[in-house]
Parts: sequence; structure tokens; C-alpha cells
Amino acid sequence: MKIAILTELFLPSVGGQEVRYAEISQVLTARGHSVEVYCIHNVPGTKAEEIIDGAVVHRYPQAYAYRRPLLRILRRRPFAVLKFALWCRSIDPGAFDCFIFNQWPIAHIFIAPRPMRAKAFIDWCEYRNGLTFGLLQRYLPRLVAGNVANNIALQHELQSRSGQPFNVLPSGIFPDRYRCAPARQREGILFLGRIEEHKNLSLMLSSYESLVSGGYRGRLRIAGSGPALSKLQKLVETSKIAERVDLMGFVKEERKVELLASSEVFLVTSQREGFPRAIAESMASGLPVVTVDYPENGAKDVVRQYGIGIVTDPVPAQIAEGVLKVMARWEMYSKTSISASRSLDWEALIDKLLQVAVDCSANGA
Repeated sequence: MKIAILTELFLPSVGGQEVRYAEISQVLTARGHSVEVYCIHNVPGTKAEEIIDGAVVHRYPQAYAYRRPLLRILRRRPFAVLKFALWCRSIDPGAFDCFIFNQWPIAHIFIAPRPMRAKAFIDWCEYRNGLTFGLLQRYLPRLVAGNVANNIALQHELQSRSGQPFNVLPSGIFPDRYRCAPARQREGILFLGRIEEHKNLSLMLSSYESLVSGGYRGRLRIAGSGPALSKLQKLVETSKIAERVDLMGFVKEERKVELLASSEVFLVTSQREGFPRAIAESMASGLPVVTVDYPENGAKDVVRQYGIGIVTDPVPAQIAEGVLKVMARWEMYSKTSISASRSLDWEALIDKLLQVAVDCSANGA
């Protein structure tokens, strides 16, 4: 098949969605399919067009400040979103058998010509509350041939809102790339991800303070970079437990695998998430998860679905208690995580994606 992926950002940009589409492209091209990726050109020094792991990557418009909007209320540069959407509209619908629309940045779905949408599916990574997003989540699924959600709870939510059927395609991984150390070789709490406001890392610090005050000896390791890093550094510097917090910045793949294999608990305090890739990686590493019960935090649904940890109220004392409860039954949660991670192997998940792609292609024929 000839497949086009229309997504907000792609490698070498760093993020869960970027890695998701890079690995989807990698498996598809390895199986002999043709993949072209269309994304915003947001990383200085990258080419407007190049081949990455067999996939042809096209980047436009050039928007190096894309993630730094002039108004804080906006998450992205709106003119770059519009230019990207118009550029995507210019793609020949007849050049591909199927189009995969990333949910973000949304405008490209609206502007896409009808022949393109007739053989496209939207890959949904999260849902949002509020009137505007409620209308989008009700209307957009009706514009395309198919829809995919990255977890079961999201599937049910969007099906209910839109009245359209949804398939489920979780956050995939290559399980053999990870390892699981025994409990006696593990220590500390780990956060791994992009440092952004909605990750709510101030709550993580407060929860860790509560753990330490109760006698917990492990360290808190925060690996990742992003726009909220400087704010986080200031919070750590002024906290009572500064000497026990490791701000590691961006870590390479080898170091990430080591951190996942050597930590006791993976902690997610985000206000909103879909199916975080880092949780899939923690599962493959036998690392239990503690997360919080915010309405838009899809991590809580993943933890409950697979039984890989505990969901608590977003209160420091309760999060600390949740960490201790997980550690009390660590072996059980660790084994469950490893077993569940086998269902997330891309080699199996890609068959589901291809079936959706074939159905969409037949719809547009």
C-alpha cells in the first residue's frame, strides 16, 4: 500500500506522537509498504525533505518557534497550523491508497479535500473537555472513513460523543528493546517525558516531599526537556528535598532503558494525557505506575485497563500512599506489566492498522 501520514511533528522533534509515527513508518516500510510523512518543519538544521528509515519525510512550513506562540493561551503558532493545513490540502488524493491524519493540529482535517477524507482515518491520542473540543470530537469523526483511538476508554468516550465506530490502536513498542531488573536492583521514583505545564510536575514534587517525610529513602529522577524546564528547576531549587531530586534533562535511548529498568515506580501526575508512550515502555520494563484521577488524564484509564499500578486522587499525601501500596505488591504489578506489554508489540499492532487502512482505501475507491 501507499500510505501518507499527515502529522503535526515528526523526528527529530521529540515527543510521544513523533515516535509513534516513526515506528509505524519503520514497520510498514520493512514490510514493503510505501510511506510518506507530511509534517511541520520545526527543528533547525533539518531538511525540507529526506528519507528516514525508508519513509519519505516532507516538512513545511518552516516554523522553528512553532511550540513558542506569542500568546500563552495558544499552544502552537496558528499561522503555521494554517499553512500546514493548506499544504496538506494540495496533496494529490489519488497518489495514495490511504491517509492517516494525526488528531493534531486539527485544521488539516477540516481543510482536506473530500476525496482525501474518503480514504482517511484519524488517529486520536486524547480527548478534551469544554464546548469547543466537545464539538470537534463530535463532528470530526464523521468527516473521514475511519477512526482509531489509542486506548479503550478513549474509544468509548469518542464513540459516545460522535456516534461513529472506533478501532483501538494502543501506544506500540518493540518489547525486546527493554529489560527488567529484579526488585533488589531498583531504587527511586521516575518521571520520563517532555517537561510541559500540563505534566503538573509541581504536584509530583509535593508528593515526593510527602514520601520523604514519611521515611522514603529513594531518589526522584526526572528525565526530559521542554518549555517548562526552567520553571521546574526553580521549584526544585527552593524545595526541601532539592538534594534528592535529579533533573537529568533529555536522555538518550540507552540511558532511558537503564532508568526504566532500575527504578521502583513510574509516576505520572499529568492533568491530561492519552496513552503515554512512556507507560508502554515502563510496562515492558516491569516498572509499575502510579497516576492521578484527572478527567483528561488518559494514563489513569491505561493503568486500570492493564492492572499495572494504582490511580489516586491528585493530592500529595494520597499519591505518596499510592506509591507505598504499589511497592508493597511490587512483584505482582511488575509481572502484570511485563505480561501486558506483549500485546503492545508493533509487529502485531501494525496488522490492525493495516486492516483499518485497507478498509478506508476500499471506501475511497
